[in-house]
Amino acid sequence: YMWTFNMPTDHPRMTFSDVWVPDEARLGPEGGGLSIAQSFVHQNRIRQAASSLGAAVYCIEESVKYARQRKPFGEALAKNQAIQFPLVELATQAEMLRLLIRKTAWDMDNTPHKEVERTLSDKVSMCNYWANRLVCEAADRAMQVHGGIGYSRHKPFEHIYRHHRRYRITEGAEEIQMRKVAAYLFGYMGPRRETIGKL
Repeated sequence: YMWTFNMPTDHPRMTFSDVWVPDEARLGPEGGGLSIAQSFVHQNRIRQAASSLGAAVYCIEESVKYARQRKPFGEALAKNQAIQFPLVELATQAEMLRLLIRKTAWDMDNTPHKEVERTLSDKVSMCNYWANRLVCEAADRAMQVHGGIGYSRHKPFEHIYRHHRRYRITEGAEEIQMRKVAAYLFGYMGPRRETIGKL
């Protein structure tokens, strides 16, 4: 097991050699493993996006609450635009992301299982990479707003950052997610592939 930024985790190094799998133990047709894996990955990515969004909203709300309570020099931190504006931007992004996650999850629930990869994979990737970035930004901002106590383990923000930072790598790094979105956007994959090819 590897010692990671998020402390000891379930990330081991494993090696399989001389393994034989009987036909009856195989899932799906030979060569079809990626499509089966992608099915699970899409479901996990949207759950991961929702988890990251929830943690981001928590960081934003705790920062707002603290900024209203903390009164250095007799005035609430919340009166400073330098405190307000970054939290406004994060709150705005969180609200937009919440709607995209809900719509994408609803579309996934109402799309035949085998069609999700072809029709919704880009939206899943958008939700995933943006939520995982947003939570890191929100946790970082929460540490900044809370000052020294925010950086300590007396508050949960450093743990939220460590825990969610890995999501920008696992389940497909954010660069992979962006590449998927670009492939759909420019017609290399997905529904636009057929229409762009006819132009």
